Amino acid sequence: MKKRMIRHRAPAQAIIEFALASTLIFFLLAAVIDLGLIYFTMQALRVAAQEGATYGSYPKAEMTDTNGDGIGDQLIKLDFDYQGIVFRVYGAGGEQEGGFANLRDLNSNGQDDLNVDHLHDNMISDPNAYIYIENLVGLDPENLSSLGCRGDTKGQGLQNGGQGCWIRVTVRYDYKFAFPLAPAFADTVQLKVSHLTPVRSSFYTR
Repeated sequence: MKKRMIRHRAPAQAIIEFALASTLIFFLLAAVIDLGLIYFTMQALRVAAQEGATYGSYPKAEMTDTNGDGIGDQLIKLDFDYQGIVFRVYGAGGEQEGGFANLRDLNSNGQDDLNVDHLHDNMISDPNAYIYIENLVGLDPENLSSLGCRGDTKGQGLQNGGQGCWIRVTVRYDYKFAFPLAPAFADTVQLKVSHLTPVRSSFYTR
């Protein structure tokens, strides 16, 4: 009767197989963790953009007499509280820092952005700003222009049979990967979320 030959793996072979397998497992685990954190970060940014846009959709409005005679054509000039929108975006995550996305540190440099003016001085002129606010016009939300909106009579010219006024708030966030894969890859990716909402009638001052 022939004896069956039993092959035994060398210890070095087992170590190599474990190293290859563990590398792949670690790579997949790191990817899953980062994708999960990015998902929750996007949710936080979505809430922040919605909070800012909703607050900004109720602007103050000033009635001005274009003829100067107290009668005739009156123009509604909308006064958006841009700084208030910024505060709403920063405050969407609460007063405490932390969580999946630190909304008080959108550029992820470890400083409180609320006290850094240059980050939101260009919030209405620079499309690449961390908080970008647009006052838009159009009847079709998919085809809007950035000319700004004015009304002609109280409550009209905004949404009630008028040209359609919208406000869009875009929030950007520099997400740092929890597990940078290699020096060749960037360790930071910029996330962006926008929220568009119609401008509502608000209170008016002469």
